[in-house]
Amino acid sequence: MARVRYVFHPRYEMDLQGHVFPTQKYRLVRERLLAEGLARPEDFEEPEPITLDDLKIVHTPEYLDDLRHLRWTHRTMYSELPLTREIVEGFVLMAGGTWKATRLALQDGFGYHIGGGFHHAYSDHAEGFCYVNDLAYAIRRAQTEGLIERALVVDCDVHQGNGTAAIFRHDPSVFTFSIHQEELYPWPKEQSDWDIGLPLYTGDEVYLAELRAALEEIYRRFTPDLVVYQAGADPYREDQLANLRLSKEGLMERDRIVLGMAWQRRIPVVITLGGGYALRVEDTVEIHVNTARVARELASGQGEPA
Repeated sequence: MARVRYVFHPRYEMDLQGHVFPTQKYRLVRERLLAEGLARPEDFEEPEPITLDDLKIVHTPEYLDDLRHLRWTHRTMYSELPLTREIVEGFVLMAGGTWKATRLALQDGFGYHIGGGFHHAYSDHAEGFCYVNDLAYAIRRAQTEGLIERALVVDCDVHQGNGTAAIFRHDPSVFTFSIHQEELYPWPKEQSDWDIGLPLYTGDEVYLAELRAALEEIYRRFTPDLVVYQAGADPYREDQLANLRLSKEGLMERDRIVLGMAWQRRIPVVITLGGGYALRVEDTVEIHVNTARVARELASGQGEPA
């Protein structure tokens, strides 16, 4: 029987100076998990302490040097975020958090990072609210330390995981899959190993059918040792930055498909939260909590894969 373990740190709630990204969601997700009995205090771990130098397995020295010195250059300016010591340290901390969640997943089945999912960061520059690609860092470190050989990235954020796709473009040991809104940032798209670009206003039925069919075929072609699930809340129909029309129930079914297919195959899953910009932050929090709910049901044997 598997177990869901959580990774969180209060420093994830950063001052983004009025930015649309709601970093308070991390604290609110933790609070709601505890309030609803989905987690106990002892289920939470803190991130592994890492440094900018540790990120050299994914990011270039020149880019990391810009971050170290808070230098506004062509490598940092497309982040669409302020560049402060607090923010850089927060992103590095969350990379350590995704790594910690990866280790917990490999031990217990599910590692749920209440943070992370910064899939727009490239090896040599920032993009789209993302300074550090924590997904790529965790995968590459797990490979380097001999914990896994092959990883599958299942990116269900509403925006294509362009940075992750670019980092692993020529690496057959990592399969990148992204299902996203086509007419939306990033422009141009990178080429993942499998991309599904959905039209405006796609709803639950089409989304879920496309997702299920793609994953069934991917598992026929590729057998991973680890699934990295980017469980973005932004395909939600009331998201401010996108135009898909998924309901909360549809997003929970999405979680059942992704987590259930991995669970059936006894493949550990690390979960990152990615984006979520609903008009009401409470809706974003509920969507993220529902992902944990599905993982917990599967781990305890109470739920069945969709």
